[in-house]
Amino acid sequence: MVPTSPDALSVFAPGFMQGRHALITGGGSGIGRATAQLLARLGAHVTVVGRRPEPLAETAEFAPDLITTATADLRETDQVDAMLADVPACDFLLNNAGGQFVAQAQDITYNGFRAVTRLNLDAPWYLTTQVANRFFIPSNYGKIVSITMTPHRGMPLMAHSSAARAGVESLTRNWATEWGRFGIRAVALAPGIVHTAAWERYGLSPEQIGAGLPAGRLQTADEVAAMVAFLFSPAGDYITGATFTCDGGFDIAGPTLGG
Repeated sequence: MVPTSPDALSVFAPGFMQGRHALITGGGSGIGRATAQLLARLGAHVTVVGRRPEPLAETAEFAPDLITTATADLRETDQVDAMLADVPACDFLLNNAGGQFVAQAQDITYNGFRAVTRLNLDAPWYLTTQVANRFFIPSNYGKIVSITMTPHRGMPLMAHSSAARAGVESLTRNWATEWGRFGIRAVALAPGIVHTAAWERYGLSPEQIGAGLPAGRLQTADEVAAMVAFLFSPAGDYITGATFTCDGGFDIAGPTLGG
């Protein structure tokens, strides 16, 4: 059973995001779903984006009056443009959609590398630029949180995804620098191993893997969602250009993981 962390969500005042609009990619499951439902609980209007309508509809069932859905393949710029044309407003953007496969660095083909970088780097770059031009810059306000990954020391079998996420972290610093004059804040958030339904499909033991982390367990999607909500809240107004590593110590654990 996928764990939740209701205590992590209890620190926020109900309704304090009323009147705000958020756009969340990868909103059909995991971190995206948890964040969408938390922001709706706090009063925000949320648009969740994904390729398949069924998981998005399940997310929206939590608060159908506040959560709307939009289908798009974020790797295709024409689909992104069409999706954004139907979005009425946007104050917050969560770049959460992503994916990769495990492979030794020497075995990753060009097409395999490009498939991963298109989704994890090219897609958030294009979407964020369009959201900034359409919504954030004209209104002199906007917040961007991009989900990246840890460990930063190097992750075996993830050369393609690590490169793409490092690119997003670099973009984050540049967005913060260039767009600060428009009231835009940009932050990258690097979670650890998040216990989601997708992670369970690997068939690994959460207890065994979690025991190798300093925190002693895997992360929950709620805990990541709470960090996103904090950064979107007024408490995060003076935070920009940074990467927050929130991984239960994964980045410092070294080879002890799972040992």
